Amino acid sequence: MLVIFAVIYLATAGYTSRQLSGAVEEDLAALQTEYQLGGLDNVVSEIVSRLHAAQGNARYYLLQTPDGRVLAGNTGQHPLRSGWIDLSVPGRQSGGEHVMAKTVVLPDGSLLLAGRDASRLDELQTRVVQAFLWGMAATLVLAVVGATLMSMVSLRRIDAISRATEEIMAGNMARRIPTAGTRDEFDRLAIQVNHMLERIETLMEGLRQVSNDIAHDLKTPLTRMRQRLELARHTVATVTEYEAAVDHAIIECDLTLKTFDALLRIAQIESGTRRAGFQPVDLSALIRSMVETYQPVAEEAGHGLTAQLAEGAIIRGDRELITQMVANLVENALKHGGQGSSIAVGLADRAGRWVLSVADRGPGIPAAERQTVFRRFYRGEASRTTPGSGLGLSLVAAVAQLHEAPIELSDNAPGLTVSVTFPATG
Repeated sequence: MLVIFAVIYLATAGYTSRQLSGAVEEDLAALQTEYQLGGLDNVVSEIVSRLHAAQGNARYYLLQTPDGRVLAGNTGQHPLRSGWIDLSVPGRQSGGEHVMAKTVVLPDGSLLLAGRDASRLDELQTRVVQAFLWGMAATLVLAVVGATLMSMVSLRRIDAISRATEEIMAGNMARRIPTAGTRDEFDRLAIQVNHMLERIETLMEGLRQVSNDIAHDLKTPLTRMRQRLELARHTVATVTEYEAAVDHAIIECDLTLKTFDALLRIAQIESGTRRAGFQPVDLSALIRSMVETYQPVAEEAGHGLTAQLAEGAIIRGDRELITQMVANLVENALKHGGQGSSIAVGLADRAGRWVLSVADRGPGIPAAERQTVFRRFYRGEASRTTPGSGLGLSLVAAVAQLHEAPIELSDNAPGLTVSVTFPATG
């Protein structure tokens, strides 16, 4: 407001002041010309003529001799000096009229003065100042009212966030920070925090599920191992039988240790620390190498393993983890694909994204179970009789999530197709 006032004040007052000073300069130049043409007499005649023609239009003149005698004009005596002056002369206003005038000393020592009424300039300046004061008052009122309303809205939003966080700290992990739908800074912050809370809730639910699954799934082999050791203690009589019982216990321990190793590996992957070591990976060469490695295993088990791979599939990722993921997918297909099944591994370019697919001709997975097979220790009814811990697909899901690669399970009619879509590089 101060800057705007200064600009307006200087523009309007300066323009009017320049107009007045220009008019005074013109009057004074004309009177000087008359002096040059005919001396003081011409100047007196011109002043009288101008005052008669002005008829109260607030023009002021003075011709004064060196000894102070006024020859013509409508102002009082003035000291003999040249320059701009401000006069206050009796006029229509109670305090007199403000006159902008300029004086010049003629060659014979006489004083010549010309001036104009500056009351319009004063009035304009007064109006501008008044307008600024009223505008400033209105601005201050609006600023106070606006700031108060904005503070109330902000405090209300902050209170809502505080209440939501208090409920979350109290244990209600399903609580979310409300949004107003205005897409302002508070909404963007609330959306980000809600995403974080959803992630935390998912991790906590996964932790709770893992704890329950560990309690149930690991209890069985440990109980079986204890029963066999207990049985061996009371019934086994020979060294050979003792060795057999110990061998069974070692096998059960190894299976349990493998389960814990898989759990630790999944936890490490889900922490995201491996993402810092991502390097360019030739996905085509990696999958081709894995297929060549598993082809003898597939043939020995009576399966057919084929591959149709696009070339030049370069992605950024962790080579070791991607190798583990491909191995788990192929082993899962070999294990659950059915006797004599045909397994097809594919790699294709879809709109700049590389899609890895592993398809088998086994019984497949019902559509209702496709979202649960990635849970730790989950095993479908058809796979409960086969060896395993139920962590293979969980590790696949963890590696895919680390690489921001969505997984899709689809029907291969018959069988199952697992597709992993890796993001484009660059």
